[in-house]
Amino acid sequence: MIRYRTHAATVLAGLCLAGATTAIHAQELTVGVAAEPVSVDPHFFRTGPNMSLRENTSDALVYNNQTNGEIEPRLASAWEIVDDSNWRFTLNPEAKFSDGRAVSASDVIFSLCRVRNIPDSPGPFISFVETIETVEPAEGGVVIRTAGPDPVLLESLSMIGIVQSPTEGPLTYDKEDCGNDNWLDAQRFNDGTMDAGIAPYRVTSYRQGIETVLERNDAYYGPAPHYQKVVLKSIPENGARIAALLSGAADVIDAVPVNAIDQIYENEALQLISTPASRLIFFALDQEGEPSPKISGTEGRNPLKDARVREAINLAINREDVVSTIMDGIAAPANSIVMETIFGHNPDLPPIPFDPQRARELLSEAGYPQGFKMTLSSPTDRYRNDAEVAQAVTQMLAQIGLDVSLETYPQSVYFDRANNYEYSMYLGGAGADTGEGLSQLLNLVHSRDLDRGLGGANRGRYASPEVDALLEQALVTLDAETRRKMLQDAEALVYADHGYVPLFHEVAVWAASADVHFEPNAGQYNILYTARPAE
Repeated sequence: MIRYRTHAATVLAGLCLAGATTAIHAQELTVGVAAEPVSVDPHFFRTGPNMSLRENTSDALVYNNQTNGEIEPRLASAWEIVDDSNWRFTLNPEAKFSDGRAVSASDVIFSLCRVRNIPDSPGPFISFVETIETVEPAEGGVVIRTAGPDPVLLESLSMIGIVQSPTEGPLTYDKEDCGNDNWLDAQRFNDGTMDAGIAPYRVTSYRQGIETVLERNDAYYGPAPHYQKVVLKSIPENGARIAALLSGAADVIDAVPVNAIDQIYENEALQLISTPASRLIFFALDQEGEPSPKISGTEGRNPLKDARVREAINLAINREDVVSTIMDGIAAPANSIVMETIFGHNPDLPPIPFDPQRARELLSEAGYPQGFKMTLSSPTDRYRNDAEVAQAVTQMLAQIGLDVSLETYPQSVYFDRANNYEYSMYLGGAGADTGEGLSQLLNLVHSRDLDRGLGGANRGRYASPEVDALLEQALVTLDAETRRKMLQDAEALVYADHGYVPLFHEVAVWAASADVHFEPNAGQYNILYTARPAE
């Protein structure tokens, strides 16, 4: 349950989710974004801004409507379960690329193969196709065969945008070798050589650090979006984003800073739009490096490998204070990974107490009575108040005897460093992309295995064979209650291991002109094709 503590939070608790009066910018919408996409390529990097763009520019076979929990048709107009391992998908004959060619089985096969063959991806999508054994053309569509029952295949397929195959003739899907070497460099999407896919919008200009311009796809097979043109302006600085909204330079902004909520609420020309979000903000701990790159004073040992040290760090953090003081109440303190509204949440895990005295005792028991020196790492422009949260935690850890400093980086270099294991304790975030806890747990707590697309966000390299076994069994368990128990058991093991330092689950907040109808979503994506002038 989200607990609101301040006036700003109380304001959000009573908001309508969309607003209200007359229309502006009838053909153009400008959105100020805190974190820009780092690529137009829909398969390159599994990170929020990229997936947000993909929702508007590259349709998948199906759409996962997290508002009502329904799986809806997109490029596949229909599907059926042939048996436990085979699914037949019928492609919509009206779905055409910008050159007029209808989407084909080859495009589906190419796209599902391509996510397995993207070089240098900082966060691959492979986990979404991990169970797929074959994809074969069928009359009017494709047949997908999985290694066994896959209870979340539709949710997984909703994450994979379908792009046009550059290869003429039939393709073969194979987990090891799809028999093709023309996987399209990501730059071809960024420079406009390749369309991202079939969707309500097309990217017509991508200037990293400045803006991404989308134009309505008049050949789109589905409902036409209202706005002819949408400009996503990169405005990472909070004050500048608010100023753009106030001046009319932006019609909508995302990631509203908590200290601006009252100001926006009191402005009758503006509106606040909010919804609980699935993203967990956490600190990950290096549990493999020896020595760990940002730790000294331990004679080369990595203290984070010791569960007592990890528990001490968890006990040192006052989550209630972080939420009320740094987040102004616009978040919910977290004790585990999956939030309570998401399938797989474990309600039996108690809150992590704030107990600095016990934390100091644990450090002493682990052989560090005088603490040790460590640098925390944080982005400055990825999550709401990210650097401020990291600074507060730095100060809390100092209270248990650790000699802690903070380093910050823009997200453009931050995650590359994380993927190179350059941090000892770093701030991160991960949501339930598919609307349920399995994808979140596979991404965050499964042992890191990038070849299989597992543990993609597990850059601290937490590893538990028991957790891995539970999650892999959940992947092929059709009975919902049995699968739920497996996810809950996996969460309990991570909790007992102190494998992560969960901080809070976010609340997603946008602000917009009162003349714009803009719909929120728990994934914190900017869904542009449903935006329209308010009535």
